[in-house]
Amino acid sequence: MKRILMLLWSLFLIGCNGQIKNDNLYDKADIIKLKFKNSSVALEGINSVNDNAKEDFNIKNDGEKVLIQPAFLESDLLDGKELKFLNGNVKNIKITFSYDAVFYGEEKIKTTLGFERDTTIFLKFENKKVQIPSFEDIKKTVFKKFENKKIYDVAYLVNQNYFNKIVENYELYGGKDSPDYKSALAFLKSNKKSQKLEDLFINIDYVKFNIQFEDNSNLHSSIVFDRMLKKNDFSKKETNSNIDQVAPKGFYVLDSTIINLKNVEFKVLTLEKDEIKNKENAQHNSNPIIILQKNNNQYQKVNDNYGIVFKYDDNCPADGYGGIVSKNNYFTVQQIFCEDFLFVNSYTTFKIDENTGNINLHKYGEEYTDRSNPELKIPAKTWSIKDFGSVKFESVNEGFLIDLRNKKPLNK
Repeated sequence: MKRILMLLWSLFLIGCNGQIKNDNLYDKADIIKLKFKNSSVALEGINSVNDNAKEDFNIKNDGEKVLIQPAFLESDLLDGKELKFLNGNVKNIKITFSYDAVFYGEEKIKTTLGFERDTTIFLKFENKKVQIPSFEDIKKTVFKKFENKKIYDVAYLVNQNYFNKIVENYELYGGKDSPDYKSALAFLKSNKKSQKLEDLFINIDYVKFNIQFEDNSNLHSSIVFDRMLKKNDFSKKETNSNIDQVAPKGFYVLDSTIINLKNVEFKVLTLEKDEIKNKENAQHNSNPIIILQKNNNQYQKVNDNYGIVFKYDDNCPADGYGGIVSKNNYFTVQQIFCEDFLFVNSYTTFKIDENTGNINLHKYGEEYTDRSNPELKIPAKTWSIKDFGSVKFESVNEGFLIDLRNKKPLNK
């Protein structure tokens, strides 16, 4: 009798030790335990700074489907981890990676371009475990799927929109001397579209993965990890519109900015001759500025100006046209030209009347750089409505601006 009691006690201890061992497994900081109706699963090897890796994620579980979303930017990406099934009674384990071209140029924000694709892999089940693939290994085989003109064009539009935002709100990015502002201007001045995704801050990355499996009763279960990346709507709207058809024959769209008012959207385009398109370090002169109004995702020209950007001057090494930016119902055309031994950075600002749609000159300003002594401080000048009165957009040209700049501003 004593031997029987000892045997039972030993079995009890073994069972308890096994239970304690399993329980201790899930007390570890690098493990997340997920309970399903007929099974339990553990994600192992999770990087976390918290005492419990679960704190890094938002988890929803209905017993058949588990949805996991990162709670922080620093939350682990979960690919490349090990998945352990406690009872082992599972089959047909597969993972589907959904991936896209992703813009990573904006700090702390990753934006998908809208070209999502999938790859499904059946996972090897061994010793009650499966290894979740690392997406870096998958990316090598799928990268070429994203090397096409349509994706390059959308990537360029996303970059253009982002850099316009920096120029429009330069105070928020450290001012005009900041690296962000200078990079934005350099991009917007360039007329060459890169054919390398990495030059446009584009990476191929996964948006989510879905692990599916069955138990012995054929109950289907899944674990979905959704990274909650921002979706890009701007590019789809732009590519589905008729922007390319608006440009006259022999020209292409060099630059653009969007003006969103309460009841209407305008788009301001800067055009350039096709013959300049592939020239390295080309100067931009005599660029037409076109004003478009949007209606049902289609654009209609409402105004244009072929004289505001100065003509080419072979005695001046300045860049000419320098960019176009907008804020609220204002937009500014920037250009650089020469006056004697000075580089003149000029800013011609127009205002769109929200009620009438009329576009009038609002302000004209100049900043100066001595070509032989760039460190020399030269006061800037600004001319306002007090100096020129009411002037329509189409009436502002090189001759008008030269006459204006020869007058002393009234605000001085």
